[in-house]
Amino acid sequence: MWPDAPDLDTLLAESRHPRILTLDFLSHCTARIARFYHYWNRARDTPDGGQRTMPRRQDIDPIEIPDLLPYLVLTEVLPEAPWLRYRLVGTRQVAIRGHDPTGLPVLGHHIGHHDPRHADGIEVLLNYRLVIERRAPVFDPVPIRGPKPNTTGSFAHAQTVEQGTLLLPLSSDGSTVDLVFCCTDIADLDIQPTERVEPHDGQR
Repeated sequence: MWPDAPDLDTLLAESRHPRILTLDFLSHCTARIARFYHYWNRARDTPDGGQRTMPRRQDIDPIEIPDLLPYLVLTEVLPEAPWLRYRLVGTRQVAIRGHDPTGLPVLGHHIGHHDPRHADGIEVLLNYRLVIERRAPVFDPVPIRGPKPNTTGSFAHAQTVEQGTLLLPLSSDGSTVDLVFCCTDIADLDIQPTERVEPHDGQR
């Protein structure tokens, strides 16, 4: 996808970041993430009873999923640098980042950009590459805390915590991924996060 980028399989083999690349993620994700997936999956249906590999943007109707909108992100796949740009960002997605990244590149504005452990965005970009090049879902279960608004972004004042992110492909021509549709389940820290089971090595 990106010129001079390392081979996708090599990067995946070297990564120690837990992610689930099969539908097994439905046994580990929250109910909100599962609902998001099932909506996307139904959007693949065609009038003749078949299914597309991926839905088109016009197959997604926000009116049908109003409760999910705060948790959603729509990311454009660009033909040149910066390669990925946020087109639409829900209010909860804004809150966990500490600012509104709409219209900005993914790198540097992703969830965890203000945490030294995740600031380089390498695993985020790998998640996107997997969705774009394999045209299939990617579930990232790693919980990341977001800064409390009106602070310096310190994790000592964290307000929100990610409970998993699912990335799904959209395609206008049925072949090339031109948008990535994401849902992150985000909880307030004064609310008990949904319990889930961590993936074992065979599912990463």
